[in-house]
Amino acid sequence: MTAAKEILSSVGDTAVDAHVRAERTLLAKLHGGCSVPVGAYAKTGPDGSLSLFAQVTSLDGARRIAGTLSGPVGEPEKLGAALAEKLIDQGTRSILDAIRGESAVSR
Repeated sequence: MTAAKEILSSVGDTAVDAHVRAERTLLAKLHGGCSVPVGAYAKTGPDGSLSLFAQVTSLDGARRIAGTLSGPVGEPEKLGAALAEKLIDQGTRSILDAIRGESAVSR
């Protein structure tokens, strides 16, 4: 192991890493970024499970779709993808498409 790898292996937080990976996977599946109102928040429960909360809101705030899923902390990408699919099934695609359409028009 190189000296840098050895030093880095002792820092970091595996729970925070799982939180970030779940949140980023959800955002990637929804094609979310800084220009769309998509929020995601993950936390580890007392039982060690990973919970992911997410919300997509229309620009005017009139429509909001939110969801929550929990799963094993060792599968954050799977959790993020599953919650993204759940939100898509509930109608987030129409909100996001409308926002992207408005952004293209305003350029």
